Amino acid sequence: MTAPAETLNDHEQAALALLEGVIQNGLHEFQRTGSALAEIRDGRLYRATHSTFDAYLHERWDFTRQHAGRLIAAAEVAQVLEPIGFQPENERQARDLKPAAKIVSQLDPEQQQTVAKFLQATTGSEKPSTSQIKAVAEVVQAIDEHGTVAHPETGEPVPFIDLPEPARIAVIRENVTTGTHERLQRQQQHIEESKLQARSNGRGGWTDWFMDYVAQHLTPSQELRIVGKQDASGNPKVQALIVDTETHATVAYGEPADWLKKAVLNLVEEVKG
Repeated sequence: MTAPAETLNDHEQAALALLEGVIQNGLHEFQRTGSALAEIRDGRLYRATHSTFDAYLHERWDFTRQHAGRLIAAAEVAQVLEPIGFQPENERQARDLKPAAKIVSQLDPEQQQTVAKFLQATTGSEKPSTSQIKAVAEVVQAIDEHGTVAHPETGEPVPFIDLPEPARIAVIRENVTTGTHERLQRQQQHIEESKLQARSNGRGGWTDWFMDYVAQHLTPSQELRIVGKQDASGNPKVQALIVDTETHATVAYGEPADWLKKAVLNLVEEVKG
């Protein structure tokens, strides 16, 4: 165990005990666990027994830094989405919702309530998708920046805030539909451009990323490795990971996949997230 660096006061000791109890009792509840880990990290409540947060994670919970980071990030996403009445069911879903949460976090409370009411009106008992949340939040943010909108019945420019609730919903619905269509068009254009670029240089986008990452981000002691192995059922799997050759520590890794391209893309998701 790492030698203690500092002594906690009574309040900090009580806080640490409470937070560790939350983690111990909620190891399968990502939001409570992530929030508790964040509070321990931010308050440096680990310092009585460990000199670093990484050492505390490893020795106290057998967590890697990457795993703890994912839990903390997922808890933050869940906290951001709470005002609009949506909670991710697990860490993976929270990670997928991160782009939507980023937009929602930029809205003021009244805007968040507008998003919530629209989602309730349009999805009913169904849970909204990531793309729905993101699209609605972007529209509400854009409407607020412009101030006025076309009245859904008269077409006259009016302050959005002056519209009754049904009219607000109608305006958002129209803008979400239009915005989604335009976004899909931009995405398709980007895909086509990527295909042309790949054909012109004889390589695919994921191989470009692989070599660019090695050139621009790895330190002299780090390696980007592709590892092939069998899973517990004997099925072949491939995994991409970044390893520090001096400490033999795994810096980052993607989920194992059935084929090489997917393994690299899983690592891309990790290092970009």
